[in-house]
Amino acid sequence: MAKPRRTQVLMLGEFEKGMVKGAITLENQLVILATSVADAGGYYVQAVNEKNGENKTSPLIQLSVAIRHYSTDDAVDLSDTMAPVIVIPPQNTSVVAGSSEITLECVANARPIEKLSMTWKRNGIKITSGISSFGRRLTITNPTSADVGMYFCEAKLRDSTEEPARANAFLSIIEPPYFTAEPESVILAEVEKDVDILCQAMGVPIPSLVWYKDSVPLSKLQNPRYKVLLSGGLRIQALHPQDAGIFQCFASNKGGEIQTYTYLDVTNIKPAFIQPPEDTTVTEGMTAVLTCEVSGAPKPAISWKKGNQILASGSVQIPRFILLESGGLQITPVFLHDAGNYTCFAVNSEGSLNAFVTLTVWNRTFIVHPPEDSTVIKGTTATLRCDATHDPRISIRYVWKKDSVIINPSSSSRITVEKDGTLLISQTWSGDIGDYTCEVISFGGNDSRMARLEVIELPHSPQNLLATLNSSYSRSVMLSWVRPFDGNSPVLYYMVELSENRRFLLLKKKLLPKVPLRKTNTKSSVQSETISLFCSAFNKHSGLSQMLIIPTDSPWKVHLSNLDPKMTGVTVSGLTPARTYQFRVCAVNQVGKGQYSAETSRLMLPEEPPSAPPKNIVASGRTNQSIMVQWQPPPESEHNGVLHGYILRYRLAGLPGEYQYKNITSAEINYCLVKDLIIWTQYEIQVASYNGAGLGAFSRPVTEYTLQGAVPTAPPQNVQVEAVNSTTIQFLWNPPPQQFINAWPVDAPETVTVVTIAPDFHGVHSGCITNLKKYTTYYTSVLCFTTPGDGPRSTPQLLRTLEDKPGAVGHLSFTEILDTSLKVSWQEPVEKNGIITGNALEEKLDSHHCYSALTLCNYFSGYQISWEVYGRNESRLARTLTNTTLEYKITGLSSLTTYTIEVAAVTAKGSGWVTSSTISSGVPPELPGAPSNLVISNISPRSATLQFRPGYDGKTSICKWIVEGQVGVLGDEEEWVNLHEVENEPDAQMLEVPNLTPYTHYRFRMRQVNVVGPSPLSQPSRVIQTLQAPPDVAPGSVTVRTASETSLWMRWVPLPDTQYNGNPESVGYRIKFWRADLQSPTLTKVINNRLEREYTIEDLEEWTEYELQIQAFNAIGAGPWSEVVRGRTRESVPSAPPENVSAEAVSSTQILLTWSTVPESEQNGLVLGYKILFKAKDLDSEPKSQIVRGNHTQSCLLSGLRKYVLYEIQVLAFTRIGDGVPSSPPVIERTKDDAPGPPVRLVFPEVRLTSVRIVWQPPEEPNGVILGYQIAYRLASSSPNKFTTVEVGSTVRQFTATDLTPESAYIFRTSAKTRQGWGEPLEATVITTEKRERPAPPRQLTTPQSDVSSRSLQLKWVPGSDGSSPIRYFTVQVRELPNGDWQTYSSSISHEATSCIIESLNPFTSYKLRVKATNDIGDSDFSAETEAVTTLQDVPDEPPSSVLVTPHTTSSVLVQWQPPKVESLNGLLLGYRIYYRELDYDTGSGTESKTIKNPSALRAELTPQSSFKTVNSSSALTTYELTQLKKYKRYEVLMTVYNVIGESPTSTPVEVFVGEAGNRALEGAKLGRKQICRRPFTGRQSWCF
Repeated sequence: MAKPRRTQVLMLGEFEKGMVKGAITLENQLVILATSVADAGGYYVQAVNEKNGENKTSPLIQLSVAIRHYSTDDAVDLSDTMAPVIVIPPQNTSVVAGSSEITLECVANARPIEKLSMTWKRNGIKITSGISSFGRRLTITNPTSADVGMYFCEAKLRDSTEEPARANAFLSIIEPPYFTAEPESVILAEVEKDVDILCQAMGVPIPSLVWYKDSVPLSKLQNPRYKVLLSGGLRIQALHPQDAGIFQCFASNKGGEIQTYTYLDVTNIKPAFIQPPEDTTVTEGMTAVLTCEVSGAPKPAISWKKGNQILASGSVQIPRFILLESGGLQITPVFLHDAGNYTCFAVNSEGSLNAFVTLTVWNRTFIVHPPEDSTVIKGTTATLRCDATHDPRISIRYVWKKDSVIINPSSSSRITVEKDGTLLISQTWSGDIGDYTCEVISFGGNDSRMARLEVIELPHSPQNLLATLNSSYSRSVMLSWVRPFDGNSPVLYYMVELSENRRFLLLKKKLLPKVPLRKTNTKSSVQSETISLFCSAFNKHSGLSQMLIIPTDSPWKVHLSNLDPKMTGVTVSGLTPARTYQFRVCAVNQVGKGQYSAETSRLMLPEEPPSAPPKNIVASGRTNQSIMVQWQPPPESEHNGVLHGYILRYRLAGLPGEYQYKNITSAEINYCLVKDLIIWTQYEIQVASYNGAGLGAFSRPVTEYTLQGAVPTAPPQNVQVEAVNSTTIQFLWNPPPQQFINAWPVDAPETVTVVTIAPDFHGVHSGCITNLKKYTTYYTSVLCFTTPGDGPRSTPQLLRTLEDKPGAVGHLSFTEILDTSLKVSWQEPVEKNGIITGNALEEKLDSHHCYSALTLCNYFSGYQISWEVYGRNESRLARTLTNTTLEYKITGLSSLTTYTIEVAAVTAKGSGWVTSSTISSGVPPELPGAPSNLVISNISPRSATLQFRPGYDGKTSICKWIVEGQVGVLGDEEEWVNLHEVENEPDAQMLEVPNLTPYTHYRFRMRQVNVVGPSPLSQPSRVIQTLQAPPDVAPGSVTVRTASETSLWMRWVPLPDTQYNGNPESVGYRIKFWRADLQSPTLTKVINNRLEREYTIEDLEEWTEYELQIQAFNAIGAGPWSEVVRGRTRESVPSAPPENVSAEAVSSTQILLTWSTVPESEQNGLVLGYKILFKAKDLDSEPKSQIVRGNHTQSCLLSGLRKYVLYEIQVLAFTRIGDGVPSSPPVIERTKDDAPGPPVRLVFPEVRLTSVRIVWQPPEEPNGVILGYQIAYRLASSSPNKFTTVEVGSTVRQFTATDLTPESAYIFRTSAKTRQGWGEPLEATVITTEKRERPAPPRQLTTPQSDVSSRSLQLKWVPGSDGSSPIRYFTVQVRELPNGDWQTYSSSISHEATSCIIESLNPFTSYKLRVKATNDIGDSDFSAETEAVTTLQDVPDEPPSSVLVTPHTTSSVLVQWQPPKVESLNGLLLGYRIYYRELDYDTGSGTESKTIKNPSALRAELTPQSSFKTVNSSSALTTYELTQLKKYKRYEVLMTVYNVIGESPTSTPVEVFVGEAGNRALEGAKLGRKQICRRPFTGRQSWCF
């Protein structure tokens, strides 16, 4: 039976009082917390009117409480704990400012509810006041803006670890709206005007504004003339009368609503003139504006009439007539017929108004025939027209201007202005050039036109024509001139004419001592000019021919006829050496050809070496050590002077050795016998002619052999021999020229084996003889050979090859052939290859034994014989015999049965080849027949297949097949050689012939052999040629050497033609090379000449190690690569600048410079340091430098710089070779500013009794931007600190001081100012007097010798009279002797100075000096010149140039150079120093790089042959031979020049390889190889390196 429901009736008010479990919210909701069964029942709410007592009761609400677990009818007490939960969170609330209170509500539930506590917080601070209803409500009284913020409620169970529940709400304050701008109560406005009605309001939130007109919202009126502004105000456009009324503005927000209003009154005014119309006069074509400004409300309507025609109104618009906004009438443009009376009408609702004006129109004045640009020739009359038309009612006036300056015709009789305005200028000249403007002035308008007048004339002659020899191309002359005045007409082109003296008369010839070339002019006239030429011969052995040469004139002729007018210089080429020339130049413009320039002085082109070699060179061997050479002179037109003789040079053909020279000192001799040559050696010979200028071109080389001579006389040395295996002997010996290695057996001395070994340059030679007889004793020796024969052998050495398995036994035969037995006989092996020894052990192998009889022969020495029934191995029987047994009788045979019988010899190394044969018992064998039907197939480069039909076998098996052939050269008479043998193949019908040579012709024939003997030969086969194949071997003796900074020189021994393996025309060599230190790509070079033996690899990177290999190739493919060789290019200068260059000014005189290293790939050597180049931009012409040693420092502080100056800075790295590339673009940095230096050149050009004018120039060292100047002055007799001070601007350069005391001394100070402050002042004294004059010059000038150095000296003087005006400054001038001009050294030397240090002079140079003084009146005369003073010597500035080092002999080199320029010697030349050291990075053919060493440099000093008397003389010594150098070593050579002070910088290092000049061994190798190629070899050659 169900439990009856209990009804509980409660009043809400009663429920809330004192009840923790219940809460009534602000919305009068009932919340029952922590519900239980006891809370079930009926609930209702009652509303009561407290004033009249009336009440209303709600329907009953039934509450049921469900229980999860219970055991009795009574309710279960739910006493378990429940975490706090916010049931009714607080709500965001807004309250109007000024309200009495606001309540926030937060209802939470928890179990047990009695322990629930509620807390309120704001800004993290607990709120204690205004809390009610068990903490569920927070009441804030009289809320203000200070109470605005976020409020938090927190529900927590006391004595519980449950997490509190939290909620928050934001309280905001609402402010009612209020007006910040209101309209006036009444607004009066005119019709058609715009009016603005103000209305602005503020509040929180911002109130919205709504406008009403006469209580109707404007939104309903929808009047487009009503615009609500963004500010809230109302704008009414173009007022109408009906717009009058009350306008209200309402402002409202949540806090309330307010309103304001105004009354708008719209009024009308009749028209009235603001500016009455006025009569107007205009010029035709201009714009006329007739004014008519009227006011009124509504705005009056304006209209214009002329007569009865309406021209313009609100509704009428006629072209050209425009009604302006102001009411005026604009007529554009005005025509003459527009003149007349015009009426302006103004009308509105209040009335009308009109007025008339008169318009007068004049004809426009304008120029109808304007002046035109004109060009006239100087001296003629220029006419410039200017004809104008104008209104006859007015007059006009002509005004001419030249370059904007009015021309006054009355001031010059040459200038006339005609009545029609034409300007006439007679006798025109360059001063008349300009822009001429004709202006016509009148009341009818002004007009002007401009034209350009040019006065042209013939161009003037070019000035300062200078002809100099071209140092870079001797057959040309460089002309330069100063561009002349072009006659005001651009120069069209220049013409160059020349006069050539080319016909000479040789007066005498005499042998003289060797002297330098000199030229003597005896007269200035061309006709009488005599030139003595003393022409130096080619070398010291020749004398000198003195020739007196008289030139004859030739007429002037045009040489260059159309030179670019922009040019001021030209190189005249195509001239002939050893002839004299004069030149002149003229300019051509449109007027014509101008005058010629002054003729140049006669210039003689120097002789040149002959430009063509001698002709028809013929060489022929005369003896075994001499060659006769003959030739013809070069063509006469190529002599370029008088021939003095010939130079013949020769060297070993095909080798890079140095030339030997012969000097034929007479031009008439055209032959030479070259002696002391190497026997039977090919030489390369060239001939060149020479004249006084030097050596001409050498002829093409001709080659010729000396005749054959004697055989070599010495054998190779230190010969060592050892057996490598049973067929090879290796030899080691010191390298003679090309060798034979000869070896012969002891028992057959007539048999000699020869192997040719190519020569090498270094070390011990080695070679091998292969294919020798096994276990054979040989005598061995080595010899060298020439064409006439062999040299002596080295001492023979006895040597035996090693033991090996024996060869086959010989001549196997059968006798006593019976039905059951036969006797087998044989011969000892031809190739025993060891000792055949042993005992008579025998062993019978039955059919069950698993080893063959021949296997056991490895245990015995002697002979092994075995037999078996043909085709039945199980019947095999074997016997081992002693080494003395050569026959054996086999018994127990079956009659008429075929047996296979085998015999082999045995040594300690094992059994040899088996000799076998078949025979039938009871049937004797016979000789076999010849094979037939030979067919060749499967031809390859190294083999061919031979098919044949076997011949008759002779009743026994065939034991051997023999193939013979003709090789290379074929024919009936040619030799047949044994090519191949095959044994133990009795049934063969096809053989492969191996070991053939590629690309070789062959013909074959055969025979077959049985136990009885060989058959006859077959018929020869057809001729075949083996196919081509790639070469088998690489070129030998590969070496590599350094050639330059970017190249390596590679050498090798070419392949002999026997190893081409193909068509010789297709044979070449391929070189591959790569950087050894990087994974760089491999590059290749191809040499198509099979005979080439060397190659220079270009375009490599500097100071880089490379690995190289070479291979031979033909049309089929490439052979093997050679061993890797290594080589390193020379060190060079860095090819890139340092990176990341930056500069920063750290003070007014210092800049800090930093940079990064040069990329490693661009260093090209060891960086020794860095060089900083810096100069003041636009101030210094040449940069200064500062060196930072070492490659680890990458910064530098530049000090001592000029203040506030822009510097260009570059950085470069340098190696021992020289300077690298400077960084680009230059880094630009300015030093910081500072106080300026004093102004300079302070003078007083105007001095009166009571005033002075002071003039100055800006400081020489402004040290910043000059902001102004200060002038201070006082009486000299007054207090030192009592100055009158005046400051002026930065552009002012003068100042006048007034109200001074007459005849008094004043002290003036002038100073400049920058951002850093005032600088040091410049002080001067002046006397207020009018009695002044120029100063006297200084006197007693001296230059004390103790103060003279190599580049500076001190000048002292005594000042002269100052002319009653103080000296302001001194000027010093310097002149270099003997022919220099006076140059101003300084013009701002202090007035107090009596001496001056003169710097930047040239060493060992004579100078004179002079001084002048300057005061306010002017300059004095210059003083008397000083005596000549000579600066001291200094170290030379430059090393010798064009240093060339070439090998001379095998232990010496020839050093050649050009002396430095005379002006760089800085003193008397004493001699040269040559520094040289041995280098060790030429790795040759080694495969590992070597460490670079730096031994101490050796030094050789050279002294000139004669002393010098003048500063301009120089040593004639330009060659020197360095001797006693190490052979096959690379050296570095550099040079300096020195005087008594010291040495110059060193020249760029030059490298040279020593040891190859005169290398006879290398020549022998070439001859030997050529000789061997002539000898046929039947055997194969082997090489062992």
